[in-house]
Amino acid sequence: MQPRTGVRRPPRSADRGRHGAAAAGAALVLAALAGCSAGGGGSADPTPSAEVVLPGATPSGAEQAALDTYTGMWDAAVAASHEGGGTTGELDRYATGAAYSLLREALRSAGESEVTGEPVLAPEVTVEGGDHARVTDCLDDSAWNLGAAPSESGAGPRRVEAGLTHDGLAWRVSELRIWEPGTC
Repeated sequence: MQPRTGVRRPPRSADRGRHGAAAAGAALVLAALAGCSAGGGGSADPTPSAEVVLPGATPSGAEQAALDTYTGMWDAAVAASHEGGGTTGELDRYATGAAYSLLREALRSAGESEVTGEPVLAPEVTVEGGDHARVTDCLDDSAWNLGAAPSESGAGPRRVEAGLTHDGLAWRVSELRIWEPGTC
């Protein structure tokens, strides 16, 4: 499968390297909007029927579809950020609800700036039953420049937690939490 615009991904056989690049300004906007706090909204233990895809493993079926949706969301966000003017492009194809609102607001904030680069992702997926999935990611936003002043140089990648739901037709990212730099 060819990668979509934006997010770089290593070959499936690569170990857990970073998979894309993102800008310090965008991450600050996203982190502020996400309300980076230590509280959690989900269960720490997956349900007994959960399937976990480990780094280096080849996901299949629902796992691959959930990963494709998650990375597609970031691809759409990167493409929209490069278009400028606060456009959301195809973001609604991959995200809904709170996740869509968060990214839409971040894109709006970056709308007038010259944007360069792309995010580096390292997602891991857990499918819970047939209609819920969780993605935990380590987002390196050091190269995605949304035109804002660089922040916390060298602070490190951010933890990202995403909840996905399957509506009977497709997966959509419905929850998105982006933590502060250095949390991953």
